[in-house]
Amino acid sequence: MAKTLYIIGNGFDLHHGIPSSYKAFGEYLRNRDPRTYEVVAKYFAMDAQFWAEFEDRLASFDSDSLIEDASGFLVSYGAEDWSDAYHHDYQYEIEQAVEAISTTLRLRFAEWIRQLPIPAAADIVERRVPVDPSAVFLNFNYTPSLQRLYGVPDVNVLHIHGAAANPTDTLILGHGWEPEPNPDPYRFERDPEDADIRVIEGQRLVDDYFKDTFKPTSKVIENNASFFTGISGVDRIFVMGHSVSDVDHPYFHEVIANIDVNRARWKISYYGDLDGLRGRMEALGVPPHMVEYALLSEF
Repeated sequence: MAKTLYIIGNGFDLHHGIPSSYKAFGEYLRNRDPRTYEVVAKYFAMDAQFWAEFEDRLASFDSDSLIEDASGFLVSYGAEDWSDAYHHDYQYEIEQAVEAISTTLRLRFAEWIRQLPIPAAADIVERRVPVDPSAVFLNFNYTPSLQRLYGVPDVNVLHIHGAAANPTDTLILGHGWEPEPNPDPYRFERDPEDADIRVIEGQRLVDDYFKDTFKPTSKVIENNASFFTGISGVDRIFVMGHSVSDVDHPYFHEVIANIDVNRARWKISYYGDLDGLRGRMEALGVPPHMVEYALLSEF
């Protein structure tokens, strides 16, 4: 039986007046946790595009600067005022920064998401878009906007990165650069046998950052295999408020692998770079003649 699939991104929530931009999260973080914000500002290139590209930018952590800053705590073992605390001061400095931009940052993100205001359905009449509540939804948003604004049953919605309405759900956030599974912490040492163990432990902490902030897309897809195999009958796909960004390409590949790509018709909302969006869809292998593009307000 034919089915309709909706793929929902953050532009959907923004269209309905929900202040869910990463820029808004940045303001929340700056006010709620200035210390963590300062660490983010120090070890990432926080330019005008930083918050717009927040997840991707998590892979651009300036670990070299952190290691350089922490090196002041590498007191020589032969120092006259040597203290046993010097065994750990260097690693402690790195650990504090790494924890702030991985663990604490994600805790603040979940905290922020769960306090976002969702408008009442009666207040978004002029912003409503055509949504069939009986369809199936692949939702990249954490919020319950589909359920509250359009009456979509929970059972029809897969919150692929976690649901804010479920207090026990882990909200998935991360970059798409996959690090080596077990990088050698001695790889930057000319003479591994003579390496300072404090430096090696510091490198392990940095390597753990990239591993911990990597979005485990393959695992997420594997855990939701039944959803993707269940969309085999889809012949109509609406993409609302999602830029088809590179970090989420594996999900789109999985959708395409489970449908008849020559039969399913797509309608995709765009905001800004239409040519770039066309290119990303073509790169995914979707025939251009099967895709229609429109502003979300014109759906």
